[in-house]
Amino acid sequence: RRSTTGKVAMASNAMASKRARIDEDKTPVSGEIDYRVVFSAAQVPAGRAGFGIGEEDVAIEFGASFNRVAHPSDGEIDRAWQAKLRESPKMWDALKFRLASLEVHKTADGPAVTIRVGVTSYKDYVGTNADGVPAARLAALRADGRSNHDDAHAHESRALGVETVLETSDGKLVLLRRSEGVATFRGVFNGPSGHPEPADAGLKADLANLDGIEPADVRREMFDAVVKECVEETGIPAAALSRPRLIGAMTDSFGKPDLLFHTRTSLTAEQVGTCLTNASEAWESSAADVVDATPPEDVESRAGADVRKGPGEEEQFRCLRPGEPAPFAFGASVLRNPPTRNDRESGASAMSRAFWARDPRFISPVTRAAVDCVYMLESLRAERGTAGGMREERVMDNALDAAMDHELFDVARAIERRMVTRAGFA
Repeated sequence: RRSTTGKVAMASNAMASKRARIDEDKTPVSGEIDYRVVFSAAQVPAGRAGFGIGEEDVAIEFGASFNRVAHPSDGEIDRAWQAKLRESPKMWDALKFRLASLEVHKTADGPAVTIRVGVTSYKDYVGTNADGVPAARLAALRADGRSNHDDAHAHESRALGVETVLETSDGKLVLLRRSEGVATFRGVFNGPSGHPEPADAGLKADLANLDGIEPADVRREMFDAVVKECVEETGIPAAALSRPRLIGAMTDSFGKPDLLFHTRTSLTAEQVGTCLTNASEAWESSAADVVDATPPEDVESRAGADVRKGPGEEEQFRCLRPGEPAPFAFGASVLRNPPTRNDRESGASAMSRAFWARDPRFISPVTRAAVDCVYMLESLRAERGTAGGMREERVMDNALDAAMDHELFDVARAIERRMVTRAGFA
């Protein structure tokens, strides 16, 4: 393992080289992590964000000027939509908000972040940003966007989703396994997720006429949507949920953006388990599980897709294969083997380690981005209030790695300063 001082020095040396290869359209580069955190609440000045940003500190700019620009190849959208409907018959088209840009304000007052949004449709998302879009088509859309509109994403839907880290009152995080009926990332785990609905902010079916919709209504719907998804996907009553707080934003490898939140419930994990049978959108999930809300001491770094088993080791756990029946209850999704020595030392489940290591075999890209944001926020909390020692060192190491991976150099510098102070060199 690298020492704290060694890691700080290596991070400082890496910043210049990472700056030289920032992808201008802020989507992951082939061969690297398959998502990018484009904003973290850790970028907001200390003392403002707390653990995430409240609704009152988010500004919205909304209008048709932020809508997607049509492209001559748009006939491909209908073909992609029809193919997706054959795969997932429960899908339907509807208006969605479109993320045009996001700006962080590093001041002591005023909004902490400004989000600029227009309107698009789920059908346009399937045809321009979903995981079935051919790479050549996406590259052509971006090339034309750059040359004709000075915006690589001008011809993309950029339908804005939301996902939340959902924390129980007894220190667990709720995860749902995505079913075969959903459009993307089937079989892996995420938090409650979905899309804010323009219709719920008062918008009718006309993308060109956005008059009468106030930015405050759009903002309210973005936060309301998180609560609604928690209720619909877990059955937790709305009265048992806190108001969500914004912890970041990300894009996946196709440029699809999501806002990331942290939400608390007054229920315990066991009580949440009893609520699952009341979930009105239970079809979206094949199973559920909980993980520890603090990372285990034996999580050192991000897990790669090529993680290999040790000699004589069996898989720590496996997801159910498509088509296998699974009761919608905690733990139904995994088969745990007898604990290894490290399991006994940390007391962490295999699922907890997979979650905090952001293992791409089991955790969705959106959720892995949310974990990165949690690491960065936790490392910079004014009063950490968590156990020190090895666990705190793991948090700091993973937070710095996340900030560097996503070229959030202001956050990396702040973490470096905290690490130097913690090591006694300040």
